[in-house]
Amino acid sequence: MDWVTFSISVLGSGAAAALINGLMNYRTQVRSIKESGLYAKRAEVLDEMMKRMERLDRIVGELVSPIQDDASKEAEMRRRVKASEAFNYFIGHYLRNRHYLSKSLSDDMAKLAEEYKTMFHEFAYEARLDGERPDTKKWSELVTRYKNDFPPKREHVANEFRKVIGVR
Repeated sequence: MDWVTFSISVLGSGAAAALINGLMNYRTQVRSIKESGLYAKRAEVLDEMMKRMERLDRIVGELVSPIQDDASKEAEMRRRVKASEAFNYFIGHYLRNRHYLSKSLSDDMAKLAEEYKTMFHEFAYEARLDGERPDTKKWSELVTRYKNDFPPKREHVANEFRKVIGVR
């Protein structure tokens, strides 16, 4: 069978028409989803989730920072309460809205949230125990981890958010 005969048989069978029709239906479905408001809702949810994650990150950074307002027990408790509230504020939104995320992005967000929680616990229960001198080695380790390990993970999540909302 030569190319001409093959081309005529494919075009005559309707395969090309079916392929073109399938592509047009897909584009119509994507357009209808965007127009239905689901796309806008998803972008809104992701924007709020990113804001909450950035807030949590900033507050955890303040918590583990060696440059703190004072060394009083009250100031320390305020920082811990603030970090705990920021985590709960973020995780509540994430848990309520994770269905708007792809499975891989949802997993990445869950891992990052777990790392923030772990950092909080290590700071509160290893580096800065109540009534004891700070473990400066552990504290320094946490600061280094926050400065070195968290930025690439945050940027990865931010890039995934950008992809979802169509920003390259």
